[in-house]
This record gives sequence, structure tokens and C-alpha cells, in this order.
Amino acid sequence: MVGRYRGRHLIPRPNPIAGPAAATTAAALLATAQPAMAAGYEVVPGDTLSSISARTGAPVATIARANHLADPNRIIAGDELRIPNSALPTSVHEVSVGETLSSIASRYGLSIQALAKASDIVDVNFIVSGERLEIPGRLSSGRSAPTHTHSAKAAASSLQPSDPGQVEMLLEQTAAAEGLDSSLVKAVAWQESGWQQTAVSSAGALGVMQVMPGTADYVNESLGGGGLDVTQTEDNIELGVKYLHHVVDSMPSERKGIAAYYTGPGAVGRTLSTIQKTYVNSVQALKDRF
Repeated sequence: MVGRYRGRHLIPRPNPIAGPAAATTAAALLATAQPAMAAGYEVVPGDTLSSISARTGAPVATIARANHLADPNRIIAGDELRIPNSALPTSVHEVSVGETLSSIASRYGLSIQALAKASDIVDVNFIVSGERLEIPGRLSSGRSAPTHTHSAKAAASSLQPSDPGQVEMLLEQTAAAEGLDSSLVKAVAWQESGWQQTAVSSAGALGVMQVMPGTADYVNESLGGGGLDVTQTEDNIELGVKYLHHVVDSMPSERKGIAAYYTGPGAVGRTLSTIQKTYVNSVQALKDRF
């Protein structure tokens, strides 16, 4: 039986060709510090303020205000933003027999979508007794997180730089092996990481395809990945492309498949959310360049 996977995909990172909050010039950030009650987030290529908001749960206006952004439409890769801790997931709830995501969300005064996003839940109708869910709230030094087969922190330390030309060749070869349009695969990979195997998101997504360790587990166990290693460039690409193939095939349209890669299939409704549309539009614009 195929169990529910903790695929991200969650996370993150629209960078529209023409859109709000694209990472650009250094003049965008003011250096006034607000170190108290905040966590750091390093802006990576492809990030926008909207995508960071979606990842952390902090409203765009809150992030902009906390960082004294002169122009919230302009942020730059490499800078660290302060995210108010009240928006970050902290508490942990262990699922009991008979509980549903709806009942747990109601208990904590959350929407199902907010709880699903905090815990990387793809299928909101399927949770498992004993599973540990992150509950959005205040950050505490002793917070725990759901466990995965792989440690995202340990995996991140193993990531090695990769040659862009080699990455492009691998993306094309893997796309062909999976029967996917190579321009789509390359666009998603560029959107996610700028083809950088060393890219690590604040949520623990790794590598060229920004694969969460839990998503890697799912692909390895249920989609024929076998023992693919998320820290290795070739394996990371294969993991991401297999997952992309899966969600594109599972959704009623390519646009919804792309959105599913970004937020997880369970978060894709009858119509795409604003943040999903931004991400999908950016990927489709990038397709034309590849």
C-alpha cells in the first residue's frame, strides 16, 4: 500500500519574469536590525517576498515591515531576512487514532490549509496515527520537528557544487527517460534553484530540484526511485523529475501539475491560488527560454 508521503512540495520560490518582489538589486534592503523575536531566512535565487511568505506563513507586509524594506518588490539573493517568529511552526501534535486533519486544525484554531502547509501534508484526507504534525505558533528553542528517513541538515552538509552544463545535460537526459518535455524540466529546475545543487531552502528542500527528504523517501519507495540520494546531483535530478512526472500525470492539466510540484497535490484546488499562479506563470515563461 502506498502511504502518504511528506512531499513538499512545498515550499517554494516563484521568480516571475515580470512580477512582484523579484530578487534583484542591493539597494532593495535597508540594514536596520530587529534581532529580537525573529528568525533568519537567507534569500536564494528565484525567491520573491510572496514565495517567502508562503513558505514561512508570515504575511508579505509583516516581512517587509520587519526588514524595513524600502521597496518590497525588490529583494536580493544572499541577504538574510528576519521572519517574525510568531509566524513559524513550533508546536508538535502527535496524531491519535480517529483524528482527522480537520479536527486537529479546529482544535488549534487553524485552517486545514495552514496546518497542511506547516506539516508538508499533501493529501489532507490522509494522516497516520503516530505521525507528528507541526502546529504554527511561536518559535521556541526546544521545538521538535517531524522525522524523516534522511536528516535534511546532514544531507545539506553533503551537497557539492555542480557544473551548469553538466546539470543541463542531466536534466535533458532525465526528462527524456521520464517522457517529459525537457523545457518544462529545465524551467522547473531553474525556478527552484537556478540549477544549483548546493541550494538549500529554509524548509530543508535540497539541490537542483529542491527535493524535500520526505519527498525523496516517497519517490524511492513508491515511484521506483530505489536508493536515489538527494545529495547527489544526478540522483537529485532524477528524484525531482520522477516526482514532477508523477504530479503532472496525476493532475488534470500541466498548469495544475506544476502547481502541485510547488505546493503538493493536496493544496491544488479547483482554481489555482494567487501564489500558485505566480509560480506556474513563471515556470511557463521560463519554458520559452529553454
